[in-house]
Amino acid sequence: MTAAIYAGSFDPWSVGHEAVLNAALDVFNEVHVLVAVNPSKQGSLDPLTRARIVASAADPCSNWWAAEPPFHVENSIVVATTPGLVVEYAGTHGIKNLIRGLRSTTDFESEFNLYFSNKTIDQRIQTWAVLCPPELLHCSSTYVRSVVGNPAAKKVGTTFVAQAAILGIPVSLGRLFDFIVYASKYRFEAQGRDLELSHLKISMQGLFTTLIRSAEKLRRWSDNEKELGLELFLSQNKPTIQRTHELHEFDENIAHAAWAKMAAGISDKPKSFQNVKQSITTLATLSGPMGRAHVPLFEAKNAESMLEGI
Repeated sequence: MTAAIYAGSFDPWSVGHEAVLNAALDVFNEVHVLVAVNPSKQGSLDPLTRARIVASAADPCSNWWAAEPPFHVENSIVVATTPGLVVEYAGTHGIKNLIRGLRSTTDFESEFNLYFSNKTIDQRIQTWAVLCPPELLHCSSTYVRSVVGNPAAKKVGTTFVAQAAILGIPVSLGRLFDFIVYASKYRFEAQGRDLELSHLKISMQGLFTTLIRSAEKLRRWSDNEKELGLELFLSQNKPTIQRTHELHEFDENIAHAAWAKMAAGISDKPKSFQNVKQSITTLATLSGPMGRAHVPLFEAKNAESMLEGI
C-alpha cells in the first residue's frame, strides 16, 4: 500500500483542503491527514478539535468527539495530530511521500524552502504538490475564520461542525447540518431538478446563521440534545446513505427525518407533537426557497410525516 502525509495546521479545515485531500486519494491508497502545530501561527482551535473536524468532514455520521486520534476513516484516511516535525511522523510510520497544496507563488516559495529542509532531515522524503482549483483560490483558513457567523457570507468554505466549534456553540447542531448535506448529496438528480449541492449548501448556510443568532434556540438545543438520540439516528442511517451514494441515489425519508430531529431540537417541548410541528413550520419559514429557483430547502409536510420517529 502506498501512503502519503497531508500535513497542515488546518485551522480550520476548508473546502480547499478537501480538494487537495481528494486529489491525493486519487493517487495514494492511504493518506494521513496530519494536524501539526505551527509555532508561527496562533491557532483559534486546539489540535484535537481540528483533528475531529477533519474526521467529521470525511465521515459526518460518526461521533469523532467521543473518540481519540488517530481516527481511521474508512480504509483510506487516517487523521492524526503531532507536536513534532512532520518528517519525524513520516519516519515513525514508514511514509516517504508528503502532499502539499499550492495556491500562489508565495506558497511555492515557502514550500520550496520546506522541501529542502525536509530533505536535510530525511533524504527519503519526496514532496508532491497539488495545485488549488481556481474557484477555491480565495478559500484560506484565514478567510474562513473572518466570515464564520457573518450573515452576509453565503459561502463560508468549511463544514458546519467547524463553524460551530469556532463560534463556541453545540457541535451537535453543526453535525446535524452536515449530515443533512451529506444525506442530500444526490437529492436534485433524483428529483430531476436543475440544481446542485452547492445551492443546497448556500441555503443551509443562511438557515444555520439565522439559528445561531438566536440565543433562545441555542439554549433549547443544548437542553434537548440528549433527548434527540442523534448518535443512534446518525449511525443507523450511515449504511443506507453509503449505499445510496454508491448508486447516486437519494433517500428522502432520511433527510426528512433529519429535519424533524432539528425541529425537535429547537422546540420548547421536544416530546410534544404540536410543539415540534410548530418548529418545523418555523424552520420552513426561516429557510425559504433556494435562490431564484424557488425550490424549498425542505418540504414541511414531509418532515411532519416523520415526527412519529422522534
